[in-house]
Amino acid sequence: MLCTHWPKIVYDIEGNLLVKTSQEISEKIIEEVIEQNKINSSQVFLSQTKIIEDFIKKIDSGIYKVIFADKENTEKVIDILTNTSFAELMIRELENLKINQPDIYNHILVVAALSIKICLDLTNEEFDPYRIAKIGLVHDIGKSRLPAEILEKDKPLTHEEFKIIQTHPWIDHLLVSHYLNTTKSFVAKAALCHHEKLDGSGYPLGIEQINNYVQTIIPCDIFDALISRRPYRSEPFTVRAALDLLLEESKKGKINNKYVKCLISYSRKDKPHYNDVNPSQINRDGKPKINYYGIREE
Repeated sequence: MLCTHWPKIVYDIEGNLLVKTSQEISEKIIEEVIEQNKINSSQVFLSQTKIIEDFIKKIDSGIYKVIFADKENTEKVIDILTNTSFAELMIRELENLKINQPDIYNHILVVAALSIKICLDLTNEEFDPYRIAKIGLVHDIGKSRLPAEILEKDKPLTHEEFKIIQTHPWIDHLLVSHYLNTTKSFVAKAALCHHEKLDGSGYPLGIEQINNYVQTIIPCDIFDALISRRPYRSEPFTVRAALDLLLEESKKGKINNKYVKCLISYSRKDKPHYNDVNPSQINRDGKPKINYYGIREE
């Protein structure tokens, strides 16, 4: 049966057709795509691109100046990004986002950097910061294949439109697996899960068992999305209101409270250790007056 909420077609960055109208993206479809589209994409270090320059410019603006005020830690984040290598076709995907969807491009940079920052602080969890850098940098590339009129809509989405939005993690998984020429990429599978929740209420799989890498990406993704301008809100959330929302989600068992505390620490001038963070119990900042995120048309 034709599932109308899926994008009709998905091409790779070179214009090769990967998924046809009648296909839902699944692990089986991804296996078939890789089998039929053998590619060999050379590796490129981010130091050979403008990505590092763009990141430095981004964190020197607005609230990010406070979040990345720890110069020593930020230099380590930049060093990891600089020495992260990626398939050349993935770099072209990021360059395409920079030109055509700069908001998503900048969001990807911030989420990658925040996730690396958390990894550097949680030294006892044996994170590989280069792995999480890659996950952050690909976690939203699937949105580049969604209709602009949905992504830029300034009114509530229809149920059908929201279903289309929910396909982007599968498109992430498809594109990354395709460019890496494997069905076993940890990075691709992590990108697939970046909208999951610890209580199983997320999408697209509705799973509860989520690895630490994805648990780190999730609050960083939500946080930056909330404090950034979006068409479906009259104004962005303040940092305090965004952190309050994340705390509420952690209390409900949806996201990991430890990583939320890390974000709270970064937002404070004295930069306390996350274990020493004592969140306020009072929601002092209100939410934007107009916020259609999560609201569906009747």
